[in-house]
This record gives sequence, structure tokens and C-alpha cells, in this order.
Amino acid sequence: MPFLRSDHRWYRLLVSVTRVVISFLGAGLSNFIWLAAFLTFAEKPPGGPVSWLLWCLAPPMTALGFSYGIILFDCYVANKRISLLSVLPLPLVGCVIGEAAAFQFGPMFIGFGMFVLGGIAVLLREVCCSR
Repeated sequence: MPFLRSDHRWYRLLVSVTRVVISFLGAGLSNFIWLAAFLTFAEKPPGGPVSWLLWCLAPPMTALGFSYGIILFDCYVANKRISLLSVLPLPLVGCVIGEAAAFQFGPMFIGFGMFVLGGIAVLLREVCCSR
């Protein structure tokens, strides 16, 4: 197929979109794992130290999911190796800001904030890396 050549802009767009989708799947899986741990280990009258520790672990866990999605895609599909430290900072900043912004509306909304701003961070990384 002539439109799937590696030097064609549609192919590069398809690769970028697929990388972002895999990144979102990784973030969803890691957020699911965090939520299971939170529901299992958080104190029942909320506000204890374990609950606060688990709340603070939500952005790093979700950012790791975003990052590992990108790393797995690049490793298995694009056949190139990238380090976690080259991918992690942007999703981590996005997830922390998203959690802080959404926490004001209620603690159970932090997932939405982390996914929106973490996803924007991943999209910004893709735009910067594609140029």
C-alpha cells in the first residue's frame, strides 16, 4: 500500500495516534490497579495516613501507566528503546496538576483530571517528538 510507507505523513500520524492510544490504555490499567489498592487498604473513616499516602500515589501511578504505554509501543512496534526518565516527566506533571485541579470538586474526580491533563501532556510530547 503506497499510503503506509514509513516516510509518508499519514503513516507518521497513524503511529503517533496508536502510541497515544496505547499510552491511555496503560494509564487506565495502572489507575485501575491504584483504585483497587485504594479500595482495599484505605481506612474506613477517611483521613488517616494510609489514605493520604494512597491519594498521593495516584498521579505517579497514572503517569507511570502513560509512560509505560509509550515505552511498550516503542519497544515492540517501533523497535527502539527509550528510557523511562525521558518519558515520565511530562505525564507526571500533567497528572499532578490534574489531580490538584479535580480534587477541589471532590476526591473521586481526580481520575478525570489526571486523564485529561496527563493525556494533554502525552499529546504535547507526541507533537514535540514528531517535529
